[in-house]
Amino acid sequence: MSTQKDLQFELVSIDETKAPTGSEGDNWFCYRIAQGDNMIVGYRQGSLRTVKRDVKMIIVGLNERRSGKRKQPVTKPAPKKKTTKN
Repeated sequence: MSTQKDLQFELVSIDETKAPTGSEGDNWFCYRIAQGDNMIVGYRQGSLRTVKRDVKMIIVGLNERRSGKRKQPVTKPAPKKKTTKN
């Protein structure tokens, strides 16, 4: 039996819409991403092609984060402080 956490995020729909409250312009889309019963609703402005690409990247990021496979940034250790002897 799968739990909510076992389920992948998936695209449900992308639909043309009016600009969200407080926003202006044309070419707005509303997207819906689901993970089981959980639903994420977001808005993007741009061409349908660009919005699809962006939403796909959002889904990839959500699934990587969910599965713990997210790449960690490479960090350099802080340089050691030089100590002077008196």
